Amino acid sequence: MRQKFVFNKKENRFDLFRLSVGRAIWNVFKFVFLSLMLAIIGYAFYALVFDTTEEKELRRQNRSMEEAQVLLEARIELLEQVVSDLQERDRELYGELFQTVPPAYRLAAGDTNRLVLSAIDHMSYADLVWNAYARVSRMETHSHRIDMMFDSINTVITAPGARPTGIPSIVPMKGFTITQTGASVGNKINPFYKILRRHDGIDLAATEGTPVMAAADGTVTDVQRGHRTFGNRITITHPGGIQTTYSHLSDVKVARGQQVRQGAVIGEVGSTGRAFASHLHFEVLSEGQPVEPVHYFFADLDRHSYRDMLLAAMTNGQSLD
Repeated sequence: MRQKFVFNKKENRFDLFRLSVGRAIWNVFKFVFLSLMLAIIGYAFYALVFDTTEEKELRRQNRSMEEAQVLLEARIELLEQVVSDLQERDRELYGELFQTVPPAYRLAAGDTNRLVLSAIDHMSYADLVWNAYARVSRMETHSHRIDMMFDSINTVITAPGARPTGIPSIVPMKGFTITQTGASVGNKINPFYKILRRHDGIDLAATEGTPVMAAADGTVTDVQRGHRTFGNRITITHPGGIQTTYSHLSDVKVARGQQVRQGAVIGEVGSTGRAFASHLHFEVLSEGQPVEPVHYFFADLDRHSYRDMLLAAMTNGQSLD
């Protein structure tokens, strides 16, 4: 065994080195302390750089919940817009048919605040169940009141002496189905320029030659042929300051000044003018301002079809002209 010597300055000689008990304990302590520190630093570095299986699963679940939250918030905003459109439609119909405003059916402000999705994590199971029950109950009440309003409107329309055919209340195309609904009023992507442009009507997709009908009784006040944008176009003026237009027709079957009845065939679907595909571009104007045509189709659509058509029209981001 190799021995260790240290130089003794006082006596000018080398003495055999003997390790004291205290020094031995101190050396052991330093070794253990440094080992622990290196282990802690190594574990911290590993934990920061590498995820455990549990952490990876939690991260995946968090990402899924965040994506679901974004989708839910988008659907809630869309549903709120649909409810707002329904209320606007009620106001228009009551003004046109009843010459009054619809009854107030909005719930108390404190009772209608929607659930903040970020607060779900902090709610108990009982609170979540009660919140869902309360909201479903309110929706059922709201739906029942809307049903009653539709019933009252139908009563007025079918009353003796009523002239509901003076309102553009039917879909102006034979054989129409909800799947043919295209983009409606709003800023839509133009199919030719691929930019957002104002779209003032609704696109109803159909094969060329499909019969186009007058949406209401009225007088043909304008017939355009070969228009650069609208192609062959018919404008009909109805009672109450309402006009309807029918564009991109392949054939026109009426003349200016002609009286037409609701449901009468006035032309055929085509793709004349600046049309991306064969379709009918239909507009409703009230006092010269474009309004949402779907709101006027109450004679052709039940409440479920109206909802589906409005959702399709709102979510379609690209027009056909």
